[in-house]
Amino acid sequence: MNGAKKTIKTAGFMVFATLLAKFMGMYRDILFAALYGTGAEAVAYSTASRIPLLFFDIALGSAISSSFIPVFNEFLQRGKKEEAAEFSNSFLNIIFLITGFLCAVGILFRGPIVNLLGSGLQPQVKALAESLVVIMFPSMIFTALAYSLTGVLQSYGEFNAPAAISLVSNGIMVGYLLVAKNQFGIHGVSVAMLVAWGFQLIVLLPSLIKKKYRYRPFINFHNPGLKKALFLALPILVSSWVQPINAMVNMFLASFINEGQAVSALDYANKLYIIFVGVLTYAVSNLIFPSISRLAADETKKSEFTEIVKTAIGSVLFILLPIMIVFLTERVEIVRLVYERGAFGPEQTQITSTALLWYSFGMLGYGLQEMLNKAFYAGQNGKTPMRVSVCGIALNVALSFLFVRGLNLGIAGLPMAASVAANFIAVVLAVLLNKKYKVFGRPFFFNFAKLLASGGAMWAALAITRRFVAFSDSLMGRFFTLAVPALAGLAVYLICAVVLKTNEVRQLKQLISKGRN
Repeated sequence: MNGAKKTIKTAGFMVFATLLAKFMGMYRDILFAALYGTGAEAVAYSTASRIPLLFFDIALGSAISSSFIPVFNEFLQRGKKEEAAEFSNSFLNIIFLITGFLCAVGILFRGPIVNLLGSGLQPQVKALAESLVVIMFPSMIFTALAYSLTGVLQSYGEFNAPAAISLVSNGIMVGYLLVAKNQFGIHGVSVAMLVAWGFQLIVLLPSLIKKKYRYRPFINFHNPGLKKALFLALPILVSSWVQPINAMVNMFLASFINEGQAVSALDYANKLYIIFVGVLTYAVSNLIFPSISRLAADETKKSEFTEIVKTAIGSVLFILLPIMIVFLTERVEIVRLVYERGAFGPEQTQITSTALLWYSFGMLGYGLQEMLNKAFYAGQNGKTPMRVSVCGIALNVALSFLFVRGLNLGIAGLPMAASVAANFIAVVLAVLLNKKYKVFGRPFFFNFAKLLASGGAMWAALAITRRFVAFSDSLMGRFFTLAVPALAGLAVYLICAVVLKTNEVRQLKQLISKGRN
């Protein structure tokens, strides 16, 4: 299989697997929302399930793969396979010890943690969240090990298994909710979630065996790569604090809004947002990261590095722009179609769609931020994203309190602040990256202007179509109420992109042509 065909096949599977996993995750949330709505059990579960992830993101997060892959690839590039294996085992065991310790601390101090993050919740909701967090805290260990082993497989050129892990875990949760429903209550859902996270790790084992990876329970603190990875991890870790700190601030402030219902409403909206913004962004960034890590290590290949990053960013913007337009204009229809049934009624639809509206304004910034961070990490530069992210965190926290406590904007204030911060971080990172690699020149902005023009035409087509579309309130009626205008707008967007000859359309034609030859 030639390089073009292999790239198309790998990228296609990654996008398909990620998309399917995200939709399975959405179906899981649909089932959960129908059973629990935004009531006390849903709020307790949302609070408890977020806490282990917050611990993980703050203590380790994306620093695992982003610091591991460049160093591991450096060993492989130099033909030092034994040192690479020793480094990976030492790194993996350190991660295991750290997460085990954090898990114990989190369970021991669950009361103060829940009281801090859910200050505005009722006492019975806090007590329920405390019992649930004990069940779910070990998921952090599985997550960290899966992240580390994913880095090993991606470095060896294996992307399919890592792309499938979320599909498996979401499938387990969907199966549980369909079969058990609420037979075992919210505690049963929590146990099922822990099992699902454990299976993410199990799914990677066959591919690791195939790649002849051997695990050994030891740590060599003198391995030269370990020190380099840990040094690189610190700034990467700080730069990844944007999302978890934003989430903590949101949990705290949301616990005082709508009698705590805002906690689960924000969770539902954010999951919808992440499903679509994450599908392409994570697939593309994970696909290119090992490649640009190798190119960044060779100064003679600077132009190749720049071209790959530019193409990846253009592809992300090309796909996220129409998704953002649909979310902004069809937010109520999206939430009604996805969630409104059972315990999730019109009131919950209203507050969730309000949150989704303001999250959507940060969609391009969020996607761009992910790609730019990977470009810096590939060059083993974690300090620049760290500094920018610290500024973004400060901005988000300040705006969150201003919008919610100062201006009384309610649930809209939290995603509004998050979107402003995401766009701010993306712009600053883009300016700084451009100083070294000249990614964002006049041709890039000219092409982006074409995308915006296509997006404007899409917006107009979508708005006009909505005036002539009226279906029943049945499930199919809701689907067509959303789908018909969205598809009409998307068709106009693609036609305009072809007529205006955007770079992404040209590159897609070239890839298809190479794949056929």
